[in-house]
Amino acid sequence: MRLAALWLFGFAIAVRADTTTPAFTPLALALPECQGIKDLAFVAHLDDDLLFMNPDISSNIQAGGCVRIVYLTASDAGEGEGYMLGRERGVRAAYAYMARQPDLWKEDVAQVDRFHIARFTLQGNPRVQLWHMRLKDPWLGKGWGSLTPLSQAESVAGMTADTLGPYHDVYTREDLVRTLASIIAGYNPTTVRHLDDTIAVPYTQLCWRCAGHGHPDHIASARLVRDALVAAPGNYAETGYIDYPSQEHEANLADAEALMKSEIFRRYAWDDYHYCSGPQGCREPAGPAAAWVRRAYYVSRQDAPPELFSDAHGSLLLFAAGETNDAVNIWDGASRRWNTLGGRTAGPLVSFAYPDATAGLVARDTLGGLWVNKQKADGGWRGWQAMAGIRVTRAPAVAPNGDAAMVAMGNDGNYYWTRLAGLDQGWSPWQPLPALSDARGNAVITKLADTRFIAFAADASGQTYMTLQRHAADDSAWTDWQPLPAPSSDGGLAAIRNRDGHVELYMRARASRHLTRLVQDAANHSEDDPVATIRWMAATDLGLPYVGRPAVGLDQDGGMLVAVLERHGGRLWLLDDGQATELANQVASVPAMRLLHGTLYVVARRAGAVQSYAVLARQSDGRWHSNAAIDGLPDAGGSPFIEIAHADPAVTSPHVRSHGALEHALH
Repeated sequence: MRLAALWLFGFAIAVRADTTTPAFTPLALALPECQGIKDLAFVAHLDDDLLFMNPDISSNIQAGGCVRIVYLTASDAGEGEGYMLGRERGVRAAYAYMARQPDLWKEDVAQVDRFHIARFTLQGNPRVQLWHMRLKDPWLGKGWGSLTPLSQAESVAGMTADTLGPYHDVYTREDLVRTLASIIAGYNPTTVRHLDDTIAVPYTQLCWRCAGHGHPDHIASARLVRDALVAAPGNYAETGYIDYPSQEHEANLADAEALMKSEIFRRYAWDDYHYCSGPQGCREPAGPAAAWVRRAYYVSRQDAPPELFSDAHGSLLLFAAGETNDAVNIWDGASRRWNTLGGRTAGPLVSFAYPDATAGLVARDTLGGLWVNKQKADGGWRGWQAMAGIRVTRAPAVAPNGDAAMVAMGNDGNYYWTRLAGLDQGWSPWQPLPALSDARGNAVITKLADTRFIAFAADASGQTYMTLQRHAADDSAWTDWQPLPAPSSDGGLAAIRNRDGHVELYMRARASRHLTRLVQDAANHSEDDPVATIRWMAATDLGLPYVGRPAVGLDQDGGMLVAVLERHGGRLWLLDDGQATELANQVASVPAMRLLHGTLYVVARRAGAVQSYAVLARQSDGRWHSNAAIDGLPDAGGSPFIEIAHADPAVTSPHVRSHGALEHALH
């Protein structure tokens, strides 16, 4: 009975780490042994992960995933090794609690290039590792925002940061980026997590608890990781976390999540004498920590594309992941207001049409899970349902022209696809596409004139490929990937079937970064060789540089429409049957596009701190309406994705705003 009680309370009597075997070599675990999850998190201090990245990290541990946390600083606050070692004991206790294992660890040293990193591996669950770079961490001036060794090395040319502990290593900024990049490349993660690199306040002007301010080491660590991601590209997902400023947002964790997060932090606090002097009388989390354990918010880069949809009632719907509430938000052209469907996501969202002409919506959570929601006949929403089968690194791509099929890259680096099937309008089980060696980035999918689906993807070298169904009725039989006669590409793919029934593929040429088009010349089905008759015309450089991916569609006469963003914060362009028109300037996101009642709508996020969407409307006579704006997204409404069976949850509408110019455009 006593043992059972200890287990239920996560080993209330902590067992201390075993550090007597420095020669221990941790297991190199493959992705299947990690249940498809290899999480890699970088933080500045011992507790940043517990306060700002949970419950995501603990959820992945509970799911059997591999989790590696890299702490850049010794977190000693100038108080020496004693305080550092106490805090390290605290995070080990917290992670043992998360893993439901005794607090027994094996210690050794990981060597990355010439640098030494203390490494602890949980004995009862070797999928959990804690790495400590141990950069000294005193304040270097009198003010709270004075430079620290890490932030100084990150921001001041020629400055270095050295380590605390048995090994004396000295890092330049270049050393730090190279070391972090080596850790990323060596671990082959499915997700890289870091703190907020977007706070623009100079380090020396930062202040404690000031609105929008962070810690200089938090910002420096995140900026170094962002540079390391560029140096170590891969198919992993990336998630940034808001730290101190999360206290300025509404609480968005469920009670059970907040209670668990609080207990995890408390296990750490027992060994941090600035918080507690052991379990007895420890009332943490208190102060600002009490706010942080009730919140988890993601960094927004303002570049997540919106989604446009025209539903069965003839209303224009705009979907957007909220930059303030991290929720799935919907602007309804009929009611002219924002509603929220909850959820907790960094976006982007994906919309599609059900056979009954209602809207469907897919969102990705930051653990790689996909969730689908269906609009009801009366315009309400049924509630979130989990799409089982895979975890994905990015939101899926949906086929255009109302062909409800999706393709996504799984955590294993392979592509999978699904389509709507059955009388209940559910999705078929995810099926793997043939393996594509060294695949990179998102694939896209569309339907051939003979009703087979065809998918396109690129590899790391820039070669673009296609694969297609051998038979329309067989979801599992696809051809091997075939190279296309196209210039080297770095992604930005979009595909659609044109009015002649031929597929058009759009891509970004690697050398020029221009929008490039590849058009199918013929597509006759062959039972003997279904690929042999797929021929392509010569690739055409359309002359427009762009970022992200194009929005593609057909006008009321079947003419091809392509909208692209030149650069983040730059110009938005529309190609109408090859003719380029500049639509707007100072745009932050790639556009969404939709034809409704003969009017073409193009929507993109405006540049600027406030989340606002520019709406451009072209009437059937070719005239463009002046810019309308949709803003006023809800500040609250984020919550966990919770699967609701046979429920019809009400859609909340905490903010109702009217937009006169847009109302005119919609009529």
